[in-house]
Amino acid sequence: MKNCANYTDPLTYLRQNFEQPNTAIRLKNTTTHEVDKIIQSLKLKDSHGYDEISTRILKKSAPYILSPLTHIFNKMLSTGIFPDRLKFSEIKPIYKDGNITDLSNYRPISLLTYFSKAFEKILHKDYITISTSKKYLLMNNMGLGHKHLLRQLHSPFLIPYCYLLTKRT
Repeated sequence: MKNCANYTDPLTYLRQNFEQPNTAIRLKNTTTHEVDKIIQSLKLKDSHGYDEISTRILKKSAPYILSPLTHIFNKMLSTGIFPDRLKFSEIKPIYKDGNITDLSNYRPISLLTYFSKAFEKILHKDYITISTSKKYLLMNNMGLGHKHLLRQLHSPFLIPYCYLLTKRT
């Protein structure tokens, strides 16, 4: 494997070095209980991604979609394919302050689907479990507490996860 510092484009590096899945890293299948727990942990909001499904709708429909959703998530974990449709987001401008007609007084927010957010939580849990058990990461100053997202990622272990998110379906 070549050093990623020699590449200016990280996607080129990923494609050239990780065309084949890393068989040493096995992601565990998720369960309906785990998917339900993740869905119920999402904050109750009326905002939504391009699919127009809010957490309110997702939580109410959870008993009816848990089995198929778990099956889809497990297929994504076993094949290493993150569907392109889950990579889409809806960009909305949010007014900050000042003149309402000045576009520089708005900041963009990206609204992802809650399905992709739920899958991200599954990946995050697996990443933390594997990386800490296999000593792939040093935990100090990494923001890896159970309520924190990964802030700094300096691990070759993470590259297969990045590839999963960039792989074409």
